[in-house]
Amino acid sequence: MSIASKPRLMTAEEFMKADLGEGLHELVRGEVVDVTPPPNTEHGFVCANLTYYLSDFARRTGLGYCLSNDSAVQTTRGPDTVRGADVCFYSEARQPRSQVGSKLSPIAPDLVIEVVSPGNRRGEMFAKVAEYLDAGVLAVWLVYPRERSVVIHRERETAPVVLKEGDAIEDQPELPGFRCQVSDLFA
Repeated sequence: MSIASKPRLMTAEEFMKADLGEGLHELVRGEVVDVTPPPNTEHGFVCANLTYYLSDFARRTGLGYCLSNDSAVQTTRGPDTVRGADVCFYSEARQPRSQVGSKLSPIAPDLVIEVVSPGNRRGEMFAKVAEYLDAGVLAVWLVYPRERSVVIHRERETAPVVLKEGDAIEDQPELPGFRCQVSDLFA
């Protein structure tokens, strides 16, 4: 009788240095997972708009900075999980821009935004939200292009805030002074 051996789990640091070939990958509980299929053009368009509005806000106020393009966010240790956030925002107070480098940030972003693609399952997205919040992210936005809505999650026990196309994203504690129409994200 042979005993199947478990694959060796990868650490976040090993994952960040690894040549994983083509495509997008995340590290989930120590194992490399392909993120397929790749996001569609609508997904990229909405991510670009979000990055534009948050980067403009950051430049005007000096309160922080925006990252995009599946930037690595470590959510758990032992075994490690590293997610590729579609868009995220760090405040200068929490993680100064001067400390950004080629290594994983030891600090969770203030805000993580995930644009929901047609292939994403609802349960999978809610699990990701919980993972981000447990890692110390202050707010997670799920952006739904098909429904033209934004769902803002904070504490796990608190009901999310749902914003529709006619609403504005404003009065967010993580983004004091930020204002954007939900419809602008899809225009």
